[in-house]
Amino acid sequence: MHKSTKKGISVLLATTVLASPFVVVPKAAYALTVDDISADDTSADEETEYTIEFEIDKDLKAGDEIFVKFPSGYAVKKVKKSDVELEDDDGDEIDIDSVSVSSNVVTIELDEKISKGTELTLTIDKVVNPEDKGSYSIGVKTSKETTYKNEKITIGKSSSSSSSKNDFSVSQSSKVAGEDISLTLGKFNLSSSTKLKTGKYIYVDFPTKDMLPKSISKSDVKVNGYKADYVTILSDNSVRIEIPSGANGDSSLKIEFDKSAGITNPSTADDDYVYKIEYDSKKYTSKEVEITGFTKASFDVELSDRSAGARSSYTFDIDLSSKVTSNTDITVEFPNADMVPPVMSGYSITVNGDQATHVSASGGKVSFRTPSGFKSTDELTVKFALDAYLTNPKTAGTYSLTAKVDGKTYRSKNFEITGISAPVAVDNTAATIGLTRATASTPTGVQIAIKALGAPITRTQGFIEVVLPAGFRVPAYIPATSVTVNGVAANYVGVRGQNLIIVPSQDIPANTAVQVNVLEAGGIVNPAATGVYSISVYTSEEKGLLFARPATIVALNGVSFKANVASFTKSGKTTAMAAAPFIVNGNTLMPASFFRDGLGMSVTWTATTAKVVSGNTVMQFKVGSNVATINGQNVTLPVAVQAKNKIPALPLRTITDRTGYNIIFVNGNYTVYK
Repeated sequence: MHKSTKKGISVLLATTVLASPFVVVPKAAYALTVDDISADDTSADEETEYTIEFEIDKDLKAGDEIFVKFPSGYAVKKVKKSDVELEDDDGDEIDIDSVSVSSNVVTIELDEKISKGTELTLTIDKVVNPEDKGSYSIGVKTSKETTYKNEKITIGKSSSSSSSKNDFSVSQSSKVAGEDISLTLGKFNLSSSTKLKTGKYIYVDFPTKDMLPKSISKSDVKVNGYKADYVTILSDNSVRIEIPSGANGDSSLKIEFDKSAGITNPSTADDDYVYKIEYDSKKYTSKEVEITGFTKASFDVELSDRSAGARSSYTFDIDLSSKVTSNTDITVEFPNADMVPPVMSGYSITVNGDQATHVSASGGKVSFRTPSGFKSTDELTVKFALDAYLTNPKTAGTYSLTAKVDGKTYRSKNFEITGISAPVAVDNTAATIGLTRATASTPTGVQIAIKALGAPITRTQGFIEVVLPAGFRVPAYIPATSVTVNGVAANYVGVRGQNLIIVPSQDIPANTAVQVNVLEAGGIVNPAATGVYSISVYTSEEKGLLFARPATIVALNGVSFKANVASFTKSGKTTAMAAAPFIVNGNTLMPASFFRDGLGMSVTWTATTAKVVSGNTVMQFKVGSNVATINGQNVTLPVAVQAKNKIPALPLRTITDRTGYNIIFVNGNYTVYK
């Protein structure tokens, strides 16, 4: 089905009258005009869709009606509102309030205003052609006219039989995929008794939509050697050509497209492309056309780093076959999917210096658009900045990329990836990840100790990515001041779902240890459900997981504290301790009051002694002694009891091991729980 997008042409009637007070000036005659009526299938007794193109010469308002009268022999009783579509000359759909059928008249009630001079395209599906072959007149009018304007259509030979293979030949200036071409279709004889008629339309279906520019000048198209009267690119892969007066009455057809028309070969090589031409409801098919692979490349690619596996910027200039403006679709396909990150920001891509919009990445392809207000041009400079996080292929060799701009495909010249930039082999088996608080539903910090990086991170460009599992509550924004990398505030912290993107403010060489601290002020909250959760670490410069570590979340009544900090937290409440915990020879000593206030045990003490009772376990300690009495038995302690702020400090592990408590200790953070 072919739809017109031509605007109606107003006719100016000039009337000259003599100067006289009694002269009567006749009113201008208005009449609806029908440009074309066609059917998808002109076979007898076939159900098909009809397309009617007509111009109205009076304003229509909501509630006015359009009538289409089919002659006797047609069956239109199946037609419903869903089978009818009405478009204006800009291709915009016009609202229809209702559709009814009476006898062989289809009545369409409008739901909006249409201005006079508008050329309309009306499609009606579910129309059944007459059983008898012949010429039939279909009438069109509106509620502003009293008589129908008729146009004939021939019913008989089926659309499938009206077209045979190899009806006409195709000549093109190049067979190379994606190249600009001049194109000639025919010359060939039309079907018997068919002749070209001025003002009627020829439809040319191209093999692929990407062959066509946004518009074609009529001066670039000839019909039988005469410049076309009007050329329109339709919404599909079709071109509509209005027959010029010079070709009127011809029984043969030859269509020529100059190279300046902007037509290109299909972007993919193949040997069975065909063109189709439709005129006067008859269809013609070309011989098969072969399109070969690329023989020349059109643009160079500049890289900031050509090392295999390295992160690099990519910049290239493209000379286009036609001009592009705002909101033009561009897709760049890189040699392999590993080069492209799963998410890419528009800030990282510019087109002629302007930031790209509507950026998306899928596999090895990155799609985006030129921004609003983009200046019309046929030359593009596309740049993927270093912070787009594109990485070169891992293997040295010769590569190329393609760019599809406004449906046209351009291929780059080959570029070389040289050398090996493999990450340094490092051992992170001793790397740790810890939470400052391990209790459920509690705000927590995250402390990550990376033993070494396999590849360097460049400040303000590379990043460390921390993936928190589902259950952790991660705020949409974390201030950079809440995160440090090797003691220095991060340059930037981004949040992507459960992932933290941490960009350091300093260069970090390969094979260097890294300490990342996300402070509790960052707003991360532990899961509500207890259990073991796995936290993962990645970097922008190394493929795959760097390492992952389990984090145990315990019930809210667990007790959290830090070495050298004189307080503990339980059930969300922080309580001061008589003395800060401290470490002697790898053993943690706690003030005796902690076991009472934090763990709920029965504790008594003096300046030199302490007694702790938990259930049936009775433990007695003496300051300066490394021997304790537990249930009447002497037990050697790992370190002697010490006094701190006039209160005995007792070995934590000795007491928790005998009272059923567990200890989580990572990076100076403790949680004691049952």
